[in-house]
Amino acid sequence: MAIMRLKQWAFERVALRHGRTANIEHSGWKERRTREADSRHVRVIDFERALSQLDPEEQQVLLLTYRDGLRHDHTASMLGMSVRKLYYFLPNARRKLTDILDRLDLL
Repeated sequence: MAIMRLKQWAFERVALRHGRTANIEHSGWKERRTREADSRHVRVIDFERALSQLDPEEQQVLLLTYRDGLRHDHTASMLGMSVRKLYYFLPNARRKLTDILDRLDLL
């Protein structure tokens, strides 16, 4: 579930940064002050608040792996750790994020 929420957050964050709050091609024109846009902002802010509760190294591992889509060997070399350590570290970071999201009722 944490991976799904990470990918959803990354998608919504990019959409908000580029001003895409509605899918105009499929739904027609919508006013920007809709509940859909507001709920997207709230979801992004809530997820970032949950992500900020992790250790900085755990945040980096999750963001480089799932938001940026880097391979494990590139992520490990960027963070100065072995690939083996990354394979042990990544599930623990996901588990901690899942616990935080569950505690905040964001799953």
